[in-house]
Amino acid sequence: MKLVCMAGEEADQETLRKEFKTAKRFGEVRLGASHLFYRYFIRIRYVSYSEITGAYLRQESGESGEFLLIENYLMMNMKNGSVHKLRMEREAYVREVLSEMEKNHAAVKIGFDRPGRSR
Repeated sequence: MKLVCMAGEEADQETLRKEFKTAKRFGEVRLGASHLFYRYFIRIRYVSYSEITGAYLRQESGESGEFLLIENYLMMNMKNGSVHKLRMEREAYVREVLSEMEKNHAAVKIGFDRPGRSR
């Protein structure tokens, strides 16, 4: 299994494999001690928490015939200015990931801020 870096410096593959196996699982995302892992089909991507500047839930909806479809995404802003959109099966998984990140990684800003909107 090869782990692909989303942003920042690449880490040692063997160290990442060990961390991946012990990481806490929330659907497609696993939260390790120092990295967030995202597994989609057979590809596993990772990023260090120090590279993430912000994270939030994004929902997109549409219709298929008479059925309403809602897609849930974990959105992550990186230090290098890129944004990663990670598809998640359930909204609850995204909320749990955001909650864990808020508790354990204070440097990551949780929630979406609309430009020009004051709180």
